[in-house]
Amino acid sequence: MTNATVRDAAREISAWADGLFHGLEDLERKLSAHLTADFAGEPPFEVGRKARAALGVDVADFLGAHSGFDGAGLIFKLDLLEPSTARIEWWITDGDDIARRDFILDRSSDRFYDYEYLEWFEGGFNAGTRTLAGPYIDHLGVDDYIVTLTVPCHVGDRRVGVAGIDILMNDVESQLIRMLAPLGHGAALLSRHNQVLVGNSGELSTGVRIAVMPPGFSRLPLEVAGVDLSLLYRDDES
Repeated sequence: MTNATVRDAAREISAWADGLFHGLEDLERKLSAHLTADFAGEPPFEVGRKARAALGVDVADFLGAHSGFDGAGLIFKLDLLEPSTARIEWWITDGDDIARRDFILDRSSDRFYDYEYLEWFEGGFNAGTRTLAGPYIDHLGVDDYIVTLTVPCHVGDRRVGVAGIDILMNDVESQLIRMLAPLGHGAALLSRHNQVLVGNSGELSTGVRIAVMPPGFSRLPLEVAGVDLSLLYRDDES
């Protein structure tokens, strides 16, 4: 393996991650366009039946074109929505079908889905950046390991929430293991928290945090706009 091999792997992984976010940003533009009329004026807003139907069609088309994606849609800043009708506009894959997913947004309920403090919403809405959160177990969905990608959602000049996608880790791993293979044993993609997203050795299993750079390893930041990802690899393999 040569330094060129490391650079080639970094470019391929960067292009893969950047492509995911570009696809999500395209979806955000399509979905937010359906909200122009319902989100005119001042809050609270309410997504009408016509807009919701159009959102569902576009999300179904998007999920149908990406077999490894578990869910997609829009999640709003809750205070912007009319409390009595507030909903997350989210759809999931259900076998060969696409199904709408409902969450409890009543703050008085002990099952209230308090999502605004979660990393994917904090990053996408509060920081207004591309955000990759996880891997984590989706206890409210597929009960499996997923990663969530979000980008800010705007209607006109107003930021109203985030657009997001959930991707099963099985799909992420199948993509990245192939891309890491040229680097040999002991390579991994790290998140901004220095957590292993996918690695190709036992000590670099998914979820492990690399608090201190191990001896004999190097780290190369990836060129993915707005997302702090890096490639970990063994020096002695280069």
